[in-house]
Amino acid sequence: MKKPRPRRPGPAPHPPRAGRPPQPAGRAGKPRGPVAGKRHRGRDEEMFHGLRACEAILARRPAAIVRAYLTEPRRRQFAKLIEWCVAERKGFQIVGGESLERLTKSIHHEGVAILATAVPRWTLDDLLAHVAAATRPGPLVYLDGVQNPHNLGSILRTAAHFGATAILGAQGELPPLSPAAVRVAEGAAEFVAVCDLGDPVGDLKRLAKAGFRIVATSSHRGRPLADTRLGGKTVIVLGSEGEGVTRPIEVLAHECGQIPGTGAVESLNVGVACGVALAEAWRQRS
Repeated sequence: MKKPRPRRPGPAPHPPRAGRPPQPAGRAGKPRGPVAGKRHRGRDEEMFHGLRACEAILARRPAAIVRAYLTEPRRRQFAKLIEWCVAERKGFQIVGGESLERLTKSIHHEGVAILATAVPRWTLDDLLAHVAAATRPGPLVYLDGVQNPHNLGSILRTAAHFGATAILGAQGELPPLSPAAVRVAEGAAEFVAVCDLGDPVGDLKRLAKAGFRIVATSSHRGRPLADTRLGGKTVIVLGSEGEGVTRPIEVLAHECGQIPGTGAVESLNVGVACGVALAEAWRQRS
């Protein structure tokens, strides 16, 4: 009977890399992109992205910045952001485009992202205090049933262009200022306030007592918008594309302004309707 041959010793296992636990036998570790933004993100923080959005955060709310991420081509353009992060001991990282896409969950990051505290929302008391201190406040825009974040972003951009003071809506119904909405706003989210109304009917009545005219808009009825008084302290009410302005809000209006057109389509996109109304309000103020 032959004696069994002794087994040759197998290759020694590689020592684990410093700072990482050893991988279980038979399972290779999967490559991972940067996840620092996910690991340390606070509950009230958002990963904002896009050129204009990030420029506006640096200009208007630098203290809100937690960390910054840039691709190499954006390093020179955002040198001030890097300098600010270094001076304030905030983290920044140069990353590849694919890594930034993972961090922002968007292909529209434009090579820069900032982890920052969420854009603050105003209360009605905040708004009334601001209006009382303003020499010539711009119009307010009340969104009745508008819940699409991209619509909110485009409306903010239009509102900033035409000098509106704030966007209003029912609390819990007005869309959140998500990173996507802020990117679409092209920086306007840092210039135009968004105000939640806990009691829309009662709060609009308070604004009326404070001297604001409430003007509802429609594609089918009312005086032509050009003949509607929109100058001065005005709340322009825009309804959703499907339902329009709801009855409880419509009855509060001092006037209804119609956006004239061919009638070939049921209504305008709410962002376009907002642009038409605010352009007319700007014309009347000028």
